[in-house]
Amino acid sequence: MDAAARRQALTRTQIFRSLDPALIDAVLARASVRRIARNDVIRRRGDAGTGMVIIVSGRVRIGLISADGREVTLTMLGPGEALGEMTLLDGGECSADATAQEDCVLLIIERTQFLRLLRSNNDLCLHLLSVLFERLRHTNAALEDMALLDLPTRLGRLLLRLSGNYGVAGSRGSRIEVKLSQKDLSNLAGASREKVNRQLRQWEADGVIGKENGRLLIMRPEALAPLD
Repeated sequence: MDAAARRQALTRTQIFRSLDPALIDAVLARASVRRIARNDVIRRRGDAGTGMVIIVSGRVRIGLISADGREVTLTMLGPGEALGEMTLLDGGECSADATAQEDCVLLIIERTQFLRLLRSNNDLCLHLLSVLFERLRHTNAALEDMALLDLPTRLGRLLLRLSGNYGVAGSRGSRIEVKLSQKDLSNLAGASREKVNRQLRQWEADGVIGKENGRLLIMRPEALAPLD
């Protein structure tokens, strides 16, 4: 990956997109490129937090494995998103597993290198705090949805968020360009696979959603739960 491609990848992320070009170059000088094959583990829960990972291309699944071996999907991350921001600051252990859902190209920024930049740049500190607070708000909103909303509303909001983050417009609707299994959707919606499947089948019969090239297609977003 050449310098221009690395710079473009970095400036797509929320933390770095508004920073001075000189600071972007300083970050890039401390970043390394790593290529990960599909299904390979990037980080495991409990690993030492050594730095931040920025996704240049591909998709990464963030999840947990329960004591009885069940996998729980917490979120999906794509190009321009980052993981490891918390461990970047506190040096603590990774709180979840990160697995490549597709072949990925990553930028790795080691903690010791990044802390030097943070200590000398207030703007970078504020950007990082903003990202962490936004992540916390999203987590709180997801917990609120699970506690207060019925399944169709929760699942509808989830599909609309996925469409907003990963959707590609087409003639039939918005195709969600991240492959999610029914198990992943049930975990993200906080419901059993059977109930999620039943609701998806109902929406498909009603022409609200469909399938295209193995991806979910949102055909009538107005029939799904509103985002607010």
